[in-house]
Amino acid sequence: MSQSQQWWRNRPWRQIQTNLREIDMRDIDAERYVADLQAFNANVAMINTAGIIASYPTKLPYHFQSSYLTGDSLEEIIAACHRADIRVIARTDFSKVRRPLYEQHPEWAYKSPDGVIVDYNGDVHVCLNGEYQQRCAPEIIKEAITELDVDGIFFNMGGYQVTDYSYRYYGICHCDSCRRAFAKAYGLDLPKEEDLRDPAFRYYRQFQASTLAAYEDKITDVILKARPDICIANCLRLQEGMIRQESNTALDRPLPRWPYSASENTKWAVGTYPSMVSSNTTVDFLDFSHRHVAVSPAQQQLRLAQALANGGGLDYYLIGRLDNHEDRSGFAGIKEMFRYHATHGEQYVNLESRAEVALLNAPVADQAEFRGWYRVLTEHHFLFDVLLVPQALQRPWDKYKAILVPDVRQLSDEVVSRLDAYAAAGGTLVSTCASGFENECGEARTGPPFASMGMHDILSLRADNRASYFKLDCKERFPRFVDTDLIYLDTDYVFAAYRDETKRYFRLVPPHRFGPPERCYYTQVTEHPGFTVHRYGSGQGIYIPWKPGEHFYRHGYTNTSDFAADLLEHVAGVPRLRGSLPPMVEATLFEQQSRDATLLQLVNGTGHFGVTFFAPAALSGLEVGFAYEAAPQSVYSLVAEAEREFEYRAGVLTIKLDRLELFEAIKISR
Repeated sequence: MSQSQQWWRNRPWRQIQTNLREIDMRDIDAERYVADLQAFNANVAMINTAGIIASYPTKLPYHFQSSYLTGDSLEEIIAACHRADIRVIARTDFSKVRRPLYEQHPEWAYKSPDGVIVDYNGDVHVCLNGEYQQRCAPEIIKEAITELDVDGIFFNMGGYQVTDYSYRYYGICHCDSCRRAFAKAYGLDLPKEEDLRDPAFRYYRQFQASTLAAYEDKITDVILKARPDICIANCLRLQEGMIRQESNTALDRPLPRWPYSASENTKWAVGTYPSMVSSNTTVDFLDFSHRHVAVSPAQQQLRLAQALANGGGLDYYLIGRLDNHEDRSGFAGIKEMFRYHATHGEQYVNLESRAEVALLNAPVADQAEFRGWYRVLTEHHFLFDVLLVPQALQRPWDKYKAILVPDVRQLSDEVVSRLDAYAAAGGTLVSTCASGFENECGEARTGPPFASMGMHDILSLRADNRASYFKLDCKERFPRFVDTDLIYLDTDYVFAAYRDETKRYFRLVPPHRFGPPERCYYTQVTEHPGFTVHRYGSGQGIYIPWKPGEHFYRHGYTNTSDFAADLLEHVAGVPRLRGSLPPMVEATLFEQQSRDATLLQLVNGTGHFGVTFFAPAALSGLEVGFAYEAAPQSVYSLVAEAEREFEYRAGVLTIKLDRLELFEAIKISR
């Protein structure tokens, strides 16, 4: 299918998912449903269609028929949406079947290592490798997308599900289908636990990846043969359609609260898969257990502003219908964001990031280390993208002045080689702690992964370094440390042997006595470095043998973030935005392709306090400056719909802002 036939491409994206309960179909009114969507200026709707329950009359015996279809039909709802130019995404879920279907086919079910099935309120978990998902689900999909005039399809809870809605963990599936398939592939019994020290589990992860890829191929082929015109969610193989994610909360989720959820989700989707629509939804409710009460209205708005600022669309998800929702406190703010986008939506299509740094991430990476660096980059106003590995191999890297690898321990030889080549070609590669110490299968490498880091050998990794420091013996490139001589170290440190040409900075003070006060002093300063710099080809490798990102994410001290910011700015040579933006204002810069213009966006996160999101404090008298290729013809605020004062001098554009509330979008026309 050509790009011109892909309805979602370059469509300003404003989606609302009404996650309909079975009872919502009893009295649903198609025209009222559409009118409610129009009140929000939504132009895409996601509606429950197939899987656990058929929300339309099905002809398939293994598709459980809803008994609540007494309101307007799904066919009528879709037709009404289309008359209003609202596209419809079919929501499906093949992770469970109703108990009567399980009793007819018990072999379909997931089974724990102890042989226990998961029956949650009469819905029984089924396994990816069982007949239901392998044979029945493709037939259900084919029926749904040919009987109904849907425009797209989304799959909820795909893959290997090992928990239920109460977050109870059941373990690796040990159904007969999994046992047979794993034994055939590897000649082994399934592992009992998720333990990377167990070779069988490392093979199991490969098994999961290969079976998921094969299943995605199967389902994609079914869809494309039946309906090549529809948008498929999360089909990364095609690199088309949309990437659907959630910004959500959970009552027992460990702190600290992550304020950049929507930014991060959108940033990796846009950075890694720029040809796909990033549709990161703001989830209305608190948790699975409390779906009828909404999170803070300010949190909803912040998520939407973050999604826009990072190149994504708008997406809102609630349980039930808009007309019967019992907590409407967030509606006004969501409508405001959707209304703004409806007015300026064309400004948000066909964007290309002007970031100068790439921050790598991976599903098995150290998320505390990643998030700490994410905060440093955001709060010190470095322009950056997030790239997932190994998918990052498919993207060009030449625009980046630096690439950060934040304790991504499992990297393939191909990724390691590409990163070294990037440094050799003139880039700056920054690696922390144990990045690349294992291959993509979790097997330890026998030596240092990166030639660019200038390491001769890895000696050991010590996990407990409480009461340790780095003594700053060279401050000329660390201006934030005029009055500070030490950086604290608490967790992992890698002891390594370095090549003679590798320059070492700062010196490790090992754990020392810290009580009572009379004995609080250190007596030893070693030669082990706080970071190293190694010239490599036309570029350089910077190695940080500890985890500053984790320290900053968990503790939040500027002692750590100042080190990271100085290193990026004055050692790696990465410029950051100039001006007077406070740390809690997020900034992004995108090129509006084919329009000879640039879009600067600012998001005001000052409303985040502790575990609560309030409305942000209005800021005034701000300036933001950056290198720009020519004096602009105009600098125009899309939010205020007014020109903004600016100055262009010596290749630097400085924009002055009278007032910043939740967000700002400045169009710079050349």
